[in-house]
Amino acid sequence: MTTSSTPQNGTITFGQRPIALVAWHATEAILRLSQATLARIDMTQPQWWALNNIVRAEHGLTREEIRALAVPYGMGPQVMVDASDALVHRGWLGIGADGRLTLTEQGREGLATAKEHMDRVRAELLGDITEEEYATAASVLQRVTDNLAQESL
Repeated sequence: MTTSSTPQNGTITFGQRPIALVAWHATEAILRLSQATLARIDMTQPQWWALNNIVRAEHGLTREEIRALAVPYGMGPQVMVDASDALVHRGWLGIGADGRLTLTEQGREGLATAKEHMDRVRAELLGDITEEEYATAASVLQRVTDNLAQESL
């Protein structure tokens, strides 16, 4: 029988809990914390993603390039365009003559503030987890994903 609580020492044995359930609960907890943290600074997660993608692009991104970005959690590509539009309205993104969106000074300051908050989120979610443990967990989940991708071929 599968237990619904984590063992006291935090160690789950093979088959004790379905990996999908553990991954789902982790995803929900991470999203709740991330979204609540960003909301405290009047930002949404898609706006956070948009800013990060635009700042990484040497010359900014067009709306079409933003629409083409991979968006997690089943959100459609329009969510990134809407987030970018909100950031333009807020004055955090400017639109060049070529239609490219780039961060304004206000946007750079907002991104820096958000990064500070999200760094604290990462520290909180990692807690006492070592880099090695984190890398192992991420590697195992990626292998599960890869195994299932092969099954669908």
